[in-house]
Amino acid sequence: MTSKGVALLALGIAAMVILGGAGAYLLTREDAATGRIVIYVKDAPADWTHINVTFSAVKIHQAGLGDDNETADNDSDDNATDEDDGEWITITLEQQTIDLTAFVNVSALLASGNISTGKYTQIRIVVDSVTGTMVNGTHVEFKVPSGVLKINKPFTIKADRSTELTVDIDLSKSIVDNPNGWIFKPVLGSIVEG
Repeated sequence: MTSKGVALLALGIAAMVILGGAGAYLLTREDAATGRIVIYVKDAPADWTHINVTFSAVKIHQAGLGDDNETADNDSDDNATDEDDGEWITITLEQQTIDLTAFVNVSALLASGNISTGKYTQIRIVVDSVTGTMVNGTHVEFKVPSGVLKINKPFTIKADRSTELTVDIDLSKSIVDNPNGWIFKPVLGSIVEG
């Protein structure tokens, strides 16, 4: 091989190394980008002076490569599985117990954190326990059979931006009185992205 051929070969290899390094940097940089997620809760039933809900976890599902065509607009769809492609991320709780009767036209900060940019498809809010005080002064300890509020709503986290979600827990449907006592089955009223 001539010296000119060797020089061209060396130049070609150098260009590939430089381009490969730049590509790896851009891919790594994109993966490291984060945005902020902030989750609020609200509601207030008429027959209760206090509904103290103790939360233990808030998890959100980051879509995997196979989730691009997923339609997760149906908030009542309990058929979505936790084994979907992607990753579940736990968000830091800002407070564990919230008296929902204090939040009619305002909302309480439940959880927030910086997470990777990208598409997210589901939220799971885990309820540990619920106590309440009725208007007549009766104290109630609720049974919490499932304890998970499942929300299937896609949203996107963008770099250096804050995404706020307000979850309205429909207490009129979540609170059930039966012969065996009071039951709290979390039911979603609405979810607002703002």
